[in-house]
Amino acid sequence: MAEILLKSASFICLIALGYLLKRKGLFGKTDFKILSKIVLNITLPCANIVSFSKYPPDTSLLLVVLLGFAMNWLMLLIAWFASRGYERPSRAVWLNCVTGYNIGTFALPFVQSFLGPASLVGTCLFNTGNALMCNGTTYAISMNIMEGTKGLNLKSIGKTLLKSMPFLTQIILLLICIVGLRVPEEVVTFVTPASNANAFLAMFMIGLMFDFHIEKSRIKEISGILVIRYIVAFAAAAAFYFLLPFELPIRQALAITVLAPVGTVSTALAVKAGGDPAMAASANSVSILISIPLILGLLAVFGTV
Repeated sequence: MAEILLKSASFICLIALGYLLKRKGLFGKTDFKILSKIVLNITLPCANIVSFSKYPPDTSLLLVVLLGFAMNWLMLLIAWFASRGYERPSRAVWLNCVTGYNIGTFALPFVQSFLGPASLVGTCLFNTGNALMCNGTTYAISMNIMEGTKGLNLKSIGKTLLKSMPFLTQIILLLICIVGLRVPEEVVTFVTPASNANAFLAMFMIGLMFDFHIEKSRIKEISGILVIRYIVAFAAAAAFYFLLPFELPIRQALAITVLAPVGTVSTALAVKAGGDPAMAASANSVSILISIPLILGLLAVFGTV
């Protein structure tokens, strides 16, 4: 328990450090984009490789990919129903920010630092299904809903996914798992230093991303988005932990992962779809503040059982 509290304090301090250094002017408002590129294209894929290398192939875990995909569809349907009647600037945020989970730069570092390799595999697989939706599919569907058009631009969605290094890494590792192979030990040794840096860089980057400016006129809508999001998240976390037929580390990882905040990509695509930028950014920042104590609290509970 003491170790969990110490690690939790370390994570919170890293986030606070990033935010304070930005406020002091040492980092600019857009400097987080540099760290984001490093995390998404280097340290996160390396963390995925290391985690998969420590866990024996198990094709039954492919169900976890479907869970990540299905959770996004469920949230999208809820957002579609709840946002009926809203103007486009609001509805675009609802459709893109109720769905999508910030796993690679938020949930995964917690799982990586607090739980074992098996847990990390569960989070990575869930993120594969999540990425299929939040990296372009959800955006395309939201555009269709708001514009009343039919059909999806599969070519555009495919291009988006093929440009995502974490997604490509997860697909390759998934194929390796399916055919029963293991990641070569030499590769694991080579990428381990970058993998170890993932948690630090991700938490510091979150601190740089924080934006506490919330327009009063949007408070009600932002509250609605987050209330719906976390009610479903709590229900899903309980179902994953108590009902899924997987070993304990996988169930623990999924319960934590589904409590992740609004995805960074989801926020950007909400704005691209015509959403209100301040509303989208505020929903993202507030969701981070909510997810931190929820995940740390759940980790503390796991540490006592």
